[in-house]
Amino acid sequence: MNFFTFSQTIQLRLALQFITTTANAAVTPYLVVFFSSILGTVVTGFMFLSVMAANIAGSFTGGYISDKKGRKPVILCSEATVLGGFLFVAAVNSPWLSLPYVTFVLFVIIHFFLGSATPAYQAMIIDESNPENRKAVYTFSYWLQNLAVSIGGITGAFLFMDHHFLLFLGVAAATMISLAMTVFFIKESFQPETAAEHKKTSSQKEVGNGVRTYFSVLKHKTFAVFTLANLLIIATEEQLTNYIGLRLAEDIPEARQLVSFLPFQADGINLLGILKAENTILVVCLTVVVSYLLRKFSDRFVLLGGLVLYFLGYTVLSYHHSAIVLLVAMFFATLGELLHIPVKQTMLANMVPDHARSTYMAVFGLMTILGVMFAGMFIFLSNYLSANVISLIFLLMGAVTMFIFIGLTAKGKATNAQTEASKISS
Repeated sequence: MNFFTFSQTIQLRLALQFITTTANAAVTPYLVVFFSSILGTVVTGFMFLSVMAANIAGSFTGGYISDKKGRKPVILCSEATVLGGFLFVAAVNSPWLSLPYVTFVLFVIIHFFLGSATPAYQAMIIDESNPENRKAVYTFSYWLQNLAVSIGGITGAFLFMDHHFLLFLGVAAATMISLAMTVFFIKESFQPETAAEHKKTSSQKEVGNGVRTYFSVLKHKTFAVFTLANLLIIATEEQLTNYIGLRLAEDIPEARQLVSFLPFQADGINLLGILKAENTILVVCLTVVVSYLLRKFSDRFVLLGGLVLYFLGYTVLSYHHSAIVLLVAMFFATLGELLHIPVKQTMLANMVPDHARSTYMAVFGLMTILGVMFAGMFIFLSNYLSANVISLIFLLMGAVTMFIFIGLTAKGKATNAQTEASKISS
């Protein structure tokens, strides 16, 4: 697994992903607090929903256009708009001017175009990789993304409230670098159908408009059950900042000594922060090491073993109170995450048909968002169900996910998935 053996496009794309993710991570997590202090929680809540809706709409629009016109035009248009958007955001949140409602509109526009670029980015990685190196590509991508979020998050925690103007300019600068590098050094990775081929395809399958195209994706049963399993995985991971975080805050309301042999005290919120930090540190430090140590094992073994560790770890996190047990559970949950994510992403890349990669990535992205929303439902359920029952639900979610992936990784299933996709599009 060597970064420098990847194609130039993948190397540049991963490097640019690191730069832009770092910049955005210094800003995005703190926007809710920032706008709540200026506009109040109601307006901020409406803004959050509007931004999410814009991101989804942009993803579907960009995914469809990327498969019709190519990846590069969508990326260039999106990054140019995001660059202009953050320059305007900086201007209306400068030491000389403050226009929060204009900022609100600008962020809706920005996130529409961020959403539109995402499936094009993902499809470009698939275009430029091959089945032999995709796992390595996604391992590096996963590691770099987590490292970027860590660096950006720490930077924003110290600087955002007092220096948000400079951070907005920083995001604009990072986007400008990405835009310039894409213009001059990244080649188009996908050649759309010719007009004659497109006309033929349209007459046969009537997928000329975007809505029908996206509905046709759902006919791919293997992809549909794969996205369902991923939804359950995402919903479980998000519990750390939803149900698990709420439970720790309620069960440990006051600071107490967490470990008998250490003179350190923390309440539930502090413990949640420690668990999140543990997860981040382990991902940054162990991703490449774990991938190297397990390189001789089959992908099926690594995936299924990782999912077992992942769901068992989060199940323990959902009901236990001992700090030592929770820290150990987070270690195993994170180890499971390191094992299953690169294999899962490789499966997805191998599953989608060549002509509709961006479209499939847009649908997959929507299901990821739905997974985040589904995770929030457990906060509501916690008012009616005991911790033991909710933990049992997590175990059942894990069992369903395991059942799905056992079927998907059965011998010959990958080939069948590609054949199924071809039949749908033919």
